[in-house]
Amino acid sequence: MANTTTTRICLSCKYYRPTDEREGKCRLQKGVIEPSAYPSMGHGDTCESWQNAGQQFHIRVGWIKGLQKKTQAGGGGVEK
Repeated sequence: MANTTTTRICLSCKYYRPTDEREGKCRLQKGVIEPSAYPSMGHGDTCESWQNAGQQFHIRVGWIKGLQKKTQAGGGGVEK
């Protein structure tokens, strides 16, 4: 089984901060641009500036799963 944290996707990048079940913000240019101008990225997107976030990947996956359960419990459901 492949180690998912070595997959170079945004969800496993140290610069990425998830905002909802599907996307987040890339904070590569933190301190250079305003936080409101951070580019939106999908969890599965990739770029050449990727750096391993280590354990943060697993924390993010758990947070996303919690959001999805909360959405489903609210009667909304999440598209897959």
